[in-house]
Amino acid sequence: KQFRDLTKPIGALNEERLESFKDRWKGMEGMGGDAFLYGTHYSAPGYCLYYLVRTMPEQMLCLQNGKYDAPDRLFHSINQCYASILSNPADVKESIPQFYDPKAGVDILLNLRGLQLGITQTGTIIDDVKLPKWAKSPKDFLKKNRKALESDYCTNYLPSWIDLIFGAKARGEKALNADNL
Repeated sequence: KQFRDLTKPIGALNEERLESFKDRWKGMEGMGGDAFLYGTHYSAPGYCLYYLVRTMPEQMLCLQNGKYDAPDRLFHSINQCYASILSNPADVKESIPQFYDPKAGVDILLNLRGLQLGITQTGTIIDDVKLPKWAKSPKDFLKKNRKALESDYCTNYLPSWIDLIFGAKARGEKALNADNL
């Protein structure tokens, strides 16, 4: 079992990346305006639609002026997505509820509409989301995520995450101390 540290914002999970965010913060001091660590919000509409492109393609098309995003930037692999969240300074998106609800269906992971999402620069056709090796199927992936969400670890630490996202550590001095600005 491996769990994300729910006491830290998504941008602070990788110490090296956090240091680069802090360097940027220091560079903003004295420039006027509010300094920040992360240049975007963890659940901006584009981030949510990133995950929902297979279920709500019309919304993605509205956001992207009638086109899907570049294939290399579309949600196509759980492992690639997680690696990006840990390393890419422009990627601080959180997961969405659909990752934890096997009853809602697997269409977040499967290209059931046969959408033409494009081909990456390496020649990979974007279709169904590539799952981690530990997931036997999309349904199994969602079930295991749900089980993890209902685990003792999440029961104990989810309040810390909620505090970062919606609570006392979402703004002000406590947010600054939690590397959450």
